[in-house]
Amino acid sequence: MGVPKFYRWISERYPCLSQVLKEHQIPEFDNLYLDMNGIIHQCSHPNDDDVHFRISEDKIFANIFHYLEVLFRIIKPRKVFFMAVDGVAPRAKMNQQRGRRFRSAKEAEEKIKKALEKGETLPTEARFDSNCITPGTEFMARLNEHLKYFVNMKISTDKSWQGITVYLSGHETPGEGEHKIMEFIRSEKAKPHHDPNTRHCLYGLDADLIMLGLTSHEAHFALLREEVRFGGKKAQRVCAPEETTFHLLHLSLMREYIDYEFSPVKDKISFEYDIERIIDDWILMGFLVGNDFIPHLPHLHINHDALPLLYRTYMAILPELGGYINENGHLNLERFEKYLTRLSDFDREHFSEVFVDLKWFESKVGNKYLNEAAGIAAEEARKNKQKKQKAQENSISLAALEKNEGEVTPKTTLEDEPEDDDLFETEFRQYKRTYYMTKMGVEVVSDAFLADQAECYVQAIQWILHYYYHGVQSWSWYYPYHYAPYLSDIHNISELKIKFELGKPFMPFEQLLAVLPAASKDLLPKCYQHLMTSQDSPIIEYYPPDFKTDLNGKQQEWEAVVLIPFIDEKRLLQAMESCNKGLKEEEKRRNTHSACLMYWYDKDAEFQYLSPWPEKFPAIEKCHTRFYLEEPHGTQKLYMGNAVPPTKVAYVGDKEQSMWVKEVQGISEQYQRRKGIIIHETSVVVYAQLLTGNRYQLNQNGEVYLEKQWSKQVLPFVYQTVVKDIKAFDSRFSSIKTLGDLFPPGSTAFMLGSPYYGCMGEVQDSHDVISEGRIRVVFNIPCEPQLDTLIQNQHKYSVKYNPAYILASRLGVSGYLVSRFTGSIFIGRGSKKNPHGDHKANVGLNLKFNKKNEEVPGYTKKVGNEWMYSSAVEQLLAEYLERVPELFNYVAKNSQEDICYEDDIWPGEDENGAEKVQEIVAWLKAHPVSALSRSSCDLQILDAAIVEKIEEEIEKCKVHSLVSL
Repeated sequence: MGVPKFYRWISERYPCLSQVLKEHQIPEFDNLYLDMNGIIHQCSHPNDDDVHFRISEDKIFANIFHYLEVLFRIIKPRKVFFMAVDGVAPRAKMNQQRGRRFRSAKEAEEKIKKALEKGETLPTEARFDSNCITPGTEFMARLNEHLKYFVNMKISTDKSWQGITVYLSGHETPGEGEHKIMEFIRSEKAKPHHDPNTRHCLYGLDADLIMLGLTSHEAHFALLREEVRFGGKKAQRVCAPEETTFHLLHLSLMREYIDYEFSPVKDKISFEYDIERIIDDWILMGFLVGNDFIPHLPHLHINHDALPLLYRTYMAILPELGGYINENGHLNLERFEKYLTRLSDFDREHFSEVFVDLKWFESKVGNKYLNEAAGIAAEEARKNKQKKQKAQENSISLAALEKNEGEVTPKTTLEDEPEDDDLFETEFRQYKRTYYMTKMGVEVVSDAFLADQAECYVQAIQWILHYYYHGVQSWSWYYPYHYAPYLSDIHNISELKIKFELGKPFMPFEQLLAVLPAASKDLLPKCYQHLMTSQDSPIIEYYPPDFKTDLNGKQQEWEAVVLIPFIDEKRLLQAMESCNKGLKEEEKRRNTHSACLMYWYDKDAEFQYLSPWPEKFPAIEKCHTRFYLEEPHGTQKLYMGNAVPPTKVAYVGDKEQSMWVKEVQGISEQYQRRKGIIIHETSVVVYAQLLTGNRYQLNQNGEVYLEKQWSKQVLPFVYQTVVKDIKAFDSRFSSIKTLGDLFPPGSTAFMLGSPYYGCMGEVQDSHDVISEGRIRVVFNIPCEPQLDTLIQNQHKYSVKYNPAYILASRLGVSGYLVSRFTGSIFIGRGSKKNPHGDHKANVGLNLKFNKKNEEVPGYTKKVGNEWMYSSAVEQLLAEYLERVPELFNYVAKNSQEDICYEDDIWPGEDENGAEKVQEIVAWLKAHPVSALSRSSCDLQILDAAIVEKIEEEIEKCKVHSLVSL
């Protein structure tokens, strides 16, 4: 689930929350959980803006395997590794999934259309449809088999995977990935021997994982995610995990931030202040700004300071509530209503700004009301007021005969204020009525309608709370509107009886038909596809080819409401029933649910595990894995100990006063600007070296011990920011006591000395020399290629480049044509005087790119500001000139034109310019030049012939020699 812009707000509000992950500063974790869908998306379509991007399925699987290996290597879980792929989601989530998939299909279609209009040539291979990352598709079934293969392979071959329990909850197991993880954590906590000090690390991209992690109320919980940069242009995601900066967000610190945020209410409430219950209410407030299950409340946006408003209101009303609102996932309706009533003042404050603007506009243009409906209602209200006022004035005039006239005037003045208030309330009601009429399409905004809106919204909040704290309360429930009601219309809810029917999850194909657009129909079995496209389909209205979106106060298009009809579950299932008999056996197997798999290493087991794709991934000849469908008891344990780094404290004297002031000011500004912390007056600065890692040392008794390694740079820290008395111990090193423990026979070692630096070897039996502090290792020493001769003679294999005028003289054309045809040339439809549409075809060779400062090695090279060309370009231009001489002649005569037109180049009646252009485009597309790679002009790249010579030398050195040390 996602909460748009929530992570950014949290990061800016609490700047110390995220820690950049560094290899030597990673805490120890017992359990690592992966919300897999973020990894799958990132490894399959890292940049949706690039319409030229193509990727093979085996490359996707290899990327996913590599990403999993890197994440495992970073965290090194001690007990549990849990991978959760999204299964069939609750019905409440499907509306969001449906809107997102419809939007992605439409955006992809529009991007392809724009690229073709620009004359870009797209690859012939099919584009990866990200909508296939949905339970039940063939892609997900294949991925699931490959994930099983990967787990078996790692457990059987990687020792770091053999001491833990691995869980794989695939797409066949119903539920969202992150919620399946939380279900596992809740089940572990319920076990009698659960250790409350278990350390959890959850990887995922959704911002709501912060809320999910906090619902566990676990003391040691951290979130792992890639770095997110805010502001500026949208950057392409880096797929390679080695190039990614990871952040660790400690929820223990988040708990402290929340405690500090709400600490002002401690002395104001009559009941016990409980940070756990404050956190529960904080989670509830986060739902009011909208998420994947319900829309945001009108005008309540995170980027418009909605969260501070929610928190201020909560702190103001909490002393009056007599307790907390969220009682372990169950709403206290009476207290919730009081909170919403106080919060509803925001509706009036927001409208008052609109009202003032309308009144100002009215005074400028002379129009009484901008909204006709509001105007009519307000005028009627004003007429009624005038009648009442006239009757009051008649009675007042009798009194005026007996009293001074000056006594009457104040009364009349006092009458004006309630009249303005009544007018404001009338226009406010009409303002909300217009919202419901335009957004929800109702003709009459009755009290019954508003009561239904309030009940539906409160029911939604209760469903989400239960989903977060206890799991799915109803698989079939969903919020039936695209928009939420006004806060001021949510009242009389304290007596509501909220009930849900549990129901059962959709089958995979039922969800596919419920969430996919017609553009992705090929992801469904053929027997269902006509339901999305045929006009005779009983559910055809659920698959509109075009649809509208509504920003509804948001700024980004991806935040817009997708206005498509909600699926009627009964009608969907009825329509599918007659098609089910057309399913193939393989499709029937795909359309099932399955339990979570548990794997562990068993040295006594040994069998062959066949590869799901033998051409790409080898079989596991000696597989040592066992698996089961039930979950065992957890036995995690936290070890404590002392590990305080040495520090040097220096007292600052009078001579260093100037340096002292500058240093303290610099530190204070950094804390305030970057971390949002005011450190106040500083009297002591601690100069310390940061810990960079540990190194094994051997003492005289033959015992191995760890020696801390410190950074050479000495950094200043103000004393009041130093956390003292930290107890930390890494149990990964506790079992190593002797040289034999450190280097057991058969383990891998690397040489860090001369002369074989970096060579890998295997530790041998060293019992006869280990007492002398030595071990025996057999290293593989590769032969180094001899490249001296090649370096001296590389000019013989280098590509020769010439300026444009030399190629031009050889081809019998101008230098201008050489320059123009090696770049881009656009040809439009029709003629210059009568163009036919905006479509343009690019018929240039695209061998140089000035704006991007890129060249094509082996063909073009930029020297200074001049372009140089190889003989390969000369041959290509000669072939081009021979094929289409009329195009060269036209461009030569019309050098001032940026765009050429078909009918101008081939003006004859018997000439078909469109066919000519298609022939040129087809020839260029089929030519090897279209597949050439570009590189920056600033790079020095070896020519292909030299690279081949280097490869030949390396092949000669493939025979390894063994050296025993």
